Order: sequence, then C-alpha cells, then structure tokens
Amino acid sequence: MGLTIQTLLSIIKEEVEKQLVDDYKGEHQAPDKRDSPLHNVVPTYPEDIYSPQGVRLYGGGDSESIYLVQKFRNKPNALIRIYRTVPKILSTEDKINDLLKIKRYILQYGKTPNNVNTSLNASKYYDYANNEIEKLESDPNKNIKPVKLKIEPGNWVTISKSYAIEHGKSNLNGKYKLLSKVVKVSTLYTDGNSISEWGWNP
Repeated sequence: MGLTIQTLLSIIKEEVEKQLVDDYKGEHQAPDKRDSPLHNVVPTYPEDIYSPQGVRLYGGGDSESIYLVQKFRNKPNALIRIYRTVPKILSTEDKINDLLKIKRYILQYGKTPNNVNTSLNASKYYDYANNEIEKLESDPNKNIKPVKLKIEPGNWVTISKSYAIEHGKSNLNGKYKLLSKVVKVSTLYTDGNSISEWGWNP
C-alpha cells in the first residue's frame, strides 16, 4: 500500500528537521574522556590558569568560564549548569502567531517591525502575511509538533550562560532556543581550543 501525501510530507518534514539538528552538531566532535576534565584542566592548560592572571591569560573575554574553572578545581562530583543554543524550530501555530503579531503591528504603526527583513512595503507585507496564514492553516500537517531538541551526550556545550546567549545571537541570527541542564563537573571536557566550549560526555 502506497504512502499518502500527508504521510509523505510528514516524513519529509521530520527528515529536514533532523538534518538541521545534525548539521548544527558541528564539523568536529566535542572533547571527551581523552581530554582534560573541568575539575582539572592541567595539562591541557598551564597551571597558571588557576592563578589571578587566569582571566587575562586564557579568558578571551570570558571571565565567567575562568571563574567556574577555578571554582570547580578538584571537585569532580560537584554539580554545574551547562548551556547550549540550538536553532529555534517553530511549530505551525508559532508561525501563525508571529504573522498575526506583525499584522497587528502594521495596523497600529503603519510600518513593518524592525526585525522583519523584507523589501515589501507595509501594505504589501500585510497581504503577504494574510496569504501565509491561509496556507499554514490549510496545511494538513499543521498539528505535527516540531522535533524537540535537548542536550545530549557528545554535544558541544558551554558553562557560561552569557556566552551561550551571545553565540545564539551571532551564529543563529537571534533565532535560537537556550537549553540548559545540571550535570556533574566530571562529565565536562576541554581540548584547549576555547575555555568557553566544552564537551559533555557522561
């Protein structure tokens, strides 16, 4: 028995979202147990990373991560919160709500919001939004929920919330979701390339 168009579209959508997640994992693998754990980053980093000069020598503008590296030295069983920014995948309902917000803004101010990248004037964009809403509402797959992203073993993560947010703004054009998780210090590893980026390998 052949697949229905609705089933086929659903499969395609899942594959596209999965590919987006896979692409985001990066070109190289995150550090693991072959590298230095957060509770003792020597010899990947010199001993003076634990000195008052640590931020200046190795922080690269990220004093929060250096502070945490120093705080959790020799504390493998302590708990720490990690962060990861991932692409924000909108559901059909989210997309419709965003378009409705833009329409309300246009009606109130007579122009498109600053965060809308378009060459259309306000009137034409309003019509465009109407058409898009109609398409989305008639989509037979509109009730399919997007893939739920989470922090998984082997992911690149950061121990600095501010670094994660900045990464989302710059690398994902502000269209990101901030994930967080509390883990054991001993499960985080660095290869020395960036004090801000760690591999989570429980």
